Amino acid sequence: MTLYKVLHYPHVLLRKKATPVEKFTDQLRDFLKHFINTMYEFDGGGLAAPQIGVSKRIFVVDFKPAFESDKFEFKKESFRVFDSNNKEIEAKFPMVFINPTLVEMSEPIKVNWEGCLSFPNAESFNTDRFLNVEIHAQNEFGEKFSVKSSHLYASVCFQHEYDHLDGIMLVDRWNKNAFSEADVIADIKDFENDPAERKRMKKLKVTEASKIKFDFL
Repeated sequence: MTLYKVLHYPHVLLRKKATPVEKFTDQLRDFLKHFINTMYEFDGGGLAAPQIGVSKRIFVVDFKPAFESDKFEFKKESFRVFDSNNKEIEAKFPMVFINPTLVEMSEPIKVNWEGCLSFPNAESFNTDRFLNVEIHAQNEFGEKFSVKSSHLYASVCFQHEYDHLDGIMLVDRWNKNAFSEADVIADIKDFENDPAERKRMKKLKVTEASKIKFDFL
C-alpha cells in the first residue's frame, strides 16, 4: 500500500485552491484507497487532498473513534447521512467527500483542541466554528449524498477539511495576537527534525503525490 507524504505548513501547495473533480475514474478510486491509508497511518480523523499536494476538492474522514469516545458524546440524531433521494442511510466509515459544499452552518462555538496533520507539534488556539453543519458531496463513484451533523467533533472536522480545499490554514483562523507564526513554524520544524520521526519517515518510504500524473486531475 502506498503512503503519501503529508505536507507541513508553510508549504506553498497548501495555499493553492483546489479544483472540482470531473473524472470519476478507476485511478481515482485506487488513489482514495492509498489516501485513506495515509490518513490512518498518521493518526488523522480527516485528511484533505491539498495536504498531500493534490489540489482537488476531496477529503476523507473517519469519525468512528470519536463516536465511541467518552470525550465526544454521540447521539444517533447528531449525525445523519442521506442519499441523493434524501433517504436516510447508514453512516459507514471511512467516508469520502468529493466536491463538497457546506450548505448550512449555525450555532457559533469556540474550539481550542483543533489539530491538523499539516501542523504537527503546534499548539492549538481558539478557533471560530459552527456546531450544526449540513454538507453535500459526491462519493468515489460520483453519486450525490448529504450529511447533517450536530456532533461536535464531526462538525468541526468538516469545516477544518473544507478550509483546506480553499487554501485556508489554521493560522488564518486563530487570533493573531494569541500566537507567533514563527513559533508555530519552529514547532513544526522541531517535529520534522526529531530523530525518531526522521527514522520513522525513512522507514515508511512515503510517495510525493504532487509528482504523480493522475488521470482525474
